[in-house]
Amino acid sequence: MNIADSHLHIRFCDPDRIATMLDTIREVGVTHACLLALPYRGAAENLAVLHMKEAYTALEVRAMGGLHVTDRYAALPPEQVADALLEMGCDGIKLMFSPDLRRFYGRGLDDPYYDKMFDLLETRGVPLNIHMADPEEFWGPGQRYDDPSFPTKQQLYEETFRRLDKNPGLRVAFAHFFFLSNQPEEAVRVMETYPHVHLDLTPGTEMYYNFDSRLDFWRDFFTKYRQRILFGTDCNTNKSCNRELEQLVYRKLTETGPFTQYCYGRDFHIHGLGLDEETVRCITHDNYFRFLGASPRPVNRALLRRAARRVLDDLATQPVDEAYVRGGELIPDLKNDPEQTIAATLCQKILA
Repeated sequence: MNIADSHLHIRFCDPDRIATMLDTIREVGVTHACLLALPYRGAAENLAVLHMKEAYTALEVRAMGGLHVTDRYAALPPEQVADALLEMGCDGIKLMFSPDLRRFYGRGLDDPYYDKMFDLLETRGVPLNIHMADPEEFWGPGQRYDDPSFPTKQQLYEETFRRLDKNPGLRVAFAHFFFLSNQPEEAVRVMETYPHVHLDLTPGTEMYYNFDSRLDFWRDFFTKYRQRILFGTDCNTNKSCNRELEQLVYRKLTETGPFTQYCYGRDFHIHGLGLDEETVRCITHDNYFRFLGASPRPVNRALLRRAARRVLDDLATQPVDEAYVRGGELIPDLKNDPEQTIAATLCQKILA
């Protein structure tokens, strides 16, 4: 195994825990890893992934930063945030448009509010990873989005396609296979209509079973679009199954028959796609570099330190962040850290 994983996350901005996760996946053949920040979980996530690009050297780390949602910096124009992240050394931008976050934003991906940011990203050829929608089962009776205040899956797709039509040159990877694993014909339409779109393989529990229902179709799909499918796992520092996640995704591509992989606390009984060697190499390794570039962007240490100092100064002068308080309704974990000590601790480490 020689794997470049394009989709990993962190939790709670602890460099030691991030290093432990990276050590674990390195043991099963990961040589390159891209950390995707989710700043709605804390004001310092962007800074943490940038810090790890320099602090962890046992494998090559890249970083994607995201827009702030649940803290005072959410008021900054998105194009300003994106530009600052790239200047600090981010290798791309991560955006979250799950239904709960889309409802919280009050605007879709196609909203003019984002026009300047997407124009900037398109012009510069910046890689994007976007989580758009969720599995359709989540809208079922009694499920997570069984409430008319949430956007429908179709609405989220329509907003996405309007953005892609407006900015056709965006270099974007849709996480979790764009939640199209049970809509094979639509997956083909998307790939044929939008030649810059990529799909990543971060597994939901539904996705690999959906692939099994039409193995021949999906084997041909993966082979045809092998240069536009990215290996990704959704590993994060809170999960105890990161090793198994890497194995699950890899084995799904390479096994030629039924297999069992323990992951997420249970056995996955699924069938491998049995892809040819060249297709496997493209997906597990080469596409990472096609999409993210041949080498990581350098971290601008001075700008990173300046950003860390700003967070600490803002917390000192205005310890009550109203946006953060409101964000606790979206992300309950924020209520467990009302003084944002997690962000402050990380910033102090950056400045040490």
